[in-house]
Amino acid sequence: NIEFMETFVFSIKLQSLQTVRLVFKIQTQTPRKKTIGECSLSLRTLSTQEMDYSLDISPPSKVSVCHAELELGTCFQAVNSRIQLQILEAQYLPSSSTPLTLSFFVKVAMFSSGELIYKKKTRLLKASNGRVKWGETMIFPLIQSEKEIIFLIKLYSRSSVGRRHFVGQIWISEDSNNTEAVSQWKETVTHPEKVVIKWHKLNPS
Repeated sequence: NIEFMETFVFSIKLQSLQTVRLVFKIQTQTPRKKTIGECSLSLRTLSTQEMDYSLDISPPSKVSVCHAELELGTCFQAVNSRIQLQILEAQYLPSSSTPLTLSFFVKVAMFSSGELIYKKKTRLLKASNGRVKWGETMIFPLIQSEKEIIFLIKLYSRSSVGRRHFVGQIWISEDSNNTEAVSQWKETVTHPEKVVIKWHKLNPS
């Protein structure tokens, strides 16, 4: 165990808290500088109260760690027996390591009782300052109980020469490994007609 007990101070504007993330890299210096792990923390929930965090350190990989986040809206329209899914925006998007510009799109797959029922995707948009705003609404008719539904949402980038690259994904369901996704889905199902909007950190797998 190592204790650093060091304090860093950053000056940032209040309005930028929604879009700022701290990235921590743990490095060794001998015999040469080498990153042995990293983790990150969104400042969206920051308040005037001091808070402690325990962050999981991920080993560095050949590809850069996925810090991308996706803002999604869900609504269970019980009257029409359908799910409305909104792909709102993405932030902390990776930038191209070459002069080529990157555009992004989202693919959505809806599963019911383990079977693929519908597939949809957003339009392709260029990123600006690491962000993309789609503001798209997708409608998925329900043929079974809403409790059986699982959404797999994947974010892709595409370079100007047409190369597609998988960025990250999120499962939206009661059994998701992401607590925010579980909470969004439970709130959606238990409050019909209410639009529930949350940001989700994407997983690389």
